[in-house]
Amino acid sequence: MALGVAVVLVLGLTIFLTNRSDSDESAASEQDAERTAQVQAFLDAWAASQMSDDPSGLAKFVDNAATPGVLEAEIRRATAAGALDFSDWGYEIPSGGLTPAPRTGAPDGDVEVWNAQVLFRYALDGVDALPTRKAVSMTLAKRGDQWSVLADGSIVGLDGARTAGESWNGPWDFGPLAVAENTARNALVIGHPGQQAFVDALAADVDSAIENTTQLWGPWWSERAVLMVAGSSEEFTALVGSHHDGASIAAVSVADATTDGSSDVSGQRVVFSPAAASRLTDITRRTVLRHELMHIAARSRTRDGSPMWVLEGFAEYAGNRGSSRAWGEIAPTLAAAVRAGDTPTEFPDDTEFGGVPVVSSLAYESAWSVNAYIADRFGEAKLTDLFRALASGKMTAEDLDSRIRAVLGVGTEELRLGWVDWTDSHLG
Repeated sequence: MALGVAVVLVLGLTIFLTNRSDSDESAASEQDAERTAQVQAFLDAWAASQMSDDPSGLAKFVDNAATPGVLEAEIRRATAAGALDFSDWGYEIPSGGLTPAPRTGAPDGDVEVWNAQVLFRYALDGVDALPTRKAVSMTLAKRGDQWSVLADGSIVGLDGARTAGESWNGPWDFGPLAVAENTARNALVIGHPGQQAFVDALAADVDSAIENTTQLWGPWWSERAVLMVAGSSEEFTALVGSHHDGASIAAVSVADATTDGSSDVSGQRVVFSPAAASRLTDITRRTVLRHELMHIAARSRTRDGSPMWVLEGFAEYAGNRGSSRAWGEIAPTLAAAVRAGDTPTEFPDDTEFGGVPVVSSLAYESAWSVNAYIADRFGEAKLTDLFRALASGKMTAEDLDSRIRAVLGVGTEELRLGWVDWTDSHLG
């Protein structure tokens, strides 16, 4: 009998502890949800103040113990962003985005300090069909029921230095903006006052670049564009990612990650490096723009791992399409190799795109020549069809051959041999 009583007592204690644990977890979950809702309301008000006609109102959102210079940087950012029209501008705090911050260096008094991993959301009016979202790290203070900003990882100092961390920065973080539209008003060019001439030149190029892209790709893209001109290597890296500093490239296209099967792409931008204006001629500026716009148009149909001679060669063909330059001017490194009796006999390998300049130049020019040959022999419509068939990600040699044969009616080997002969005859 005593044993039976003991069992009952143990079971009862287990049930009691389990219920209390569930209750504690439920209460904590409710507190987290309430705290997140409070921060979201704070961020909504914060965003509205940034977009107001008087950004000095941001002062009421910045904590008295905030990192020095935060308020001034926030006002500079909001003032610069005022040069643009936004259809959306806001911040989102995801579930789990708030974590308690270490008390070391925290402000005095009865205050809670929280790290906030938020998503900054924006869309440019007239050119962005969808908003883009970028990660931003903030530190917030809670005094009673009031929230305020202690630190913002996305601000940039007067010296152009970025705050350490993974926060994204927009062009408005790097000073006043110079803005221009194209004639059709379906593209926007954003730079800085010292770059106005280059910004205006790009805006004048966009109409024909969009038309060129649509002629080759078809109308299955937005036919809109946002071009950004970085004023420094720090800004270029902020806009395109840490793997680029703009030292060796004129421009790069970027976009948010896409979902397989989805035709919706957000955050598409063509970003020019700070050295582009001095390095590019009128002709090469238009070529680079057309190259990058083809990447933009084809982004929803492009998957990582596809052959680079397809991805970059098609864009190079688009960039040089209708050019008045001789083929030897379009592909000088390749032409020199052909004249020296060293005509490439294999499609360029993915590893050759990047790194050693001469190797990279030969790879890009060879990729262009493959696509130029296909367009010359089979027609541009077939070239575009082949891109759509081959830009779907990694594939075996057998699958590559099958897809080429399905589109062009020849296999990989016949295509390769025809390209080698074409290259010899056109660039020799």
